Amino acid sequence: MSTHKRLGVPPAFYAKPLTVHLAERDLFARQVDVPAQHAVRLREHDLAAAFLTPIDFARDSSEYRIVPGVGVSSASATGTITLVFHEDVRTISTVAIDPSSSSEIVLAKIILAEEYELEPKFQPFGGPVDRALAQADAVLLVGDASLREISTHPNRIDLIEAWYELTGLPYVHGFWCGADEALNPEEVQWLLQGAYSGRASLDTIASDLPHGAFPSFSHSDMSDYLHAFSYDLNEEDLDGLREFLRYAFYHGVTPDVPELRFYALPGATGPSLPSLS
Repeated sequence: MSTHKRLGVPPAFYAKPLTVHLAERDLFARQVDVPAQHAVRLREHDLAAAFLTPIDFARDSSEYRIVPGVGVSSASATGTITLVFHEDVRTISTVAIDPSSSSEIVLAKIILAEEYELEPKFQPFGGPVDRALAQADAVLLVGDASLREISTHPNRIDLIEAWYELTGLPYVHGFWCGADEALNPEEVQWLLQGAYSGRASLDTIASDLPHGAFPSFSHSDMSDYLHAFSYDLNEEDLDGLREFLRYAFYHGVTPDVPELRFYALPGATGPSLPSLS
């Protein structure tokens, strides 16, 4: 049985640059699941650290520190978080969702309220998009599922693009975090180094995709897709994260705006964060 610390790793392709090189050193036992499940396992102390989305982090933020300088953010349309709907967005009164998509549901709530003055009912649904659209006015698509579906649904809103138009800031998809003493300096440094290595190998990651993983996209398309993300959680990203958490509080999703606390970097003497740029 492995005695390594358990690390909650996301399955989404956009996060692959953070995770693909981690196996090159035998520091973690990697557990793949959606961030909402990682949040549960962190709460139960079954994981040392995990990739969490902003809302999953916010629910227990006082217990966590964030690994500085590494995460996933984007500021343009990528098809990663998409709302597909019938002909008129302004008639949306119900949205079918996967309940595990915590932050993405909140993002949809914010955009629909702020941009369209809508407060639809969000209802859990599993199954094909067309069947969901037969029972709801819109469907929230997230991650790989969104990429595989959006080309067949012309009536859609890219929620990352909408967020950027609303705020002028990137949307942070997620980041590594864990309890105060859960990660030692070597482990923090390795998570950071993994992101450096992944950022340097985006084209290779795309070309290594199994044939047919995303049928509508070529390897070149998927390389362009990865290049649309940032993996360094820089100051602008942190501003975007804080703004998202403020909107979540304003819309009644969280009881407060959580403080962002970070692990110390090995050898760090001040609050500045490293950059992958």
